[in-house]
Amino acid sequence: MITLTPAERDVHRALLKLAQEGDPGKPGAACISYKGLGQVIDPEGRNPGMTRPPFRTMFPALGHVSMYEVEHGRPMLSALVVNQDTGTAGPGFAELARHLQFEVKDGEAFWRRELEEVVRFWSANDPVLVLDAAVDRVLEELKQIRALLRKRSA
Repeated sequence: MITLTPAERDVHRALLKLAQEGDPGKPGAACISYKGLGQVIDPEGRNPGMTRPPFRTMFPALGHVSMYEVEHGRPMLSALVVNQDTGTAGPGFAELARHLQFEVKDGEAFWRRELEEVVRFWSANDPVLVLDAAVDRVLEELKQIRALLRKRSA
């Protein structure tokens, strides 16, 4: 189980707020640049790894936030963070998705679908969806364990 550090919790809270306020019809409008996120979570700029390029501490924090979300059966919240110049996620997003066992053929297409899912999921503001996502994740883990046990006993 992943536990978020205090800085990662700040990132999570900022992204969660954006996702909850997002419009499923315009998911791109909920996005924020790396620099913009740094300014939200550290307006005084005390942690340069979070507030200024090359964002050395922000990238691992975003990865942990998305791993935490996937572990809880939810979409990758870091889909909301984009390159200021391109308006899309960086290549690390697709790399992380592959690491998390998602099938990613086209990184940008995967990011767009994940962004839509993040905004749709969180803007619904439905606690039942959040609970169901966590329970579904646990049930899937149990199903995999059961299959492994059957395989071992066969």
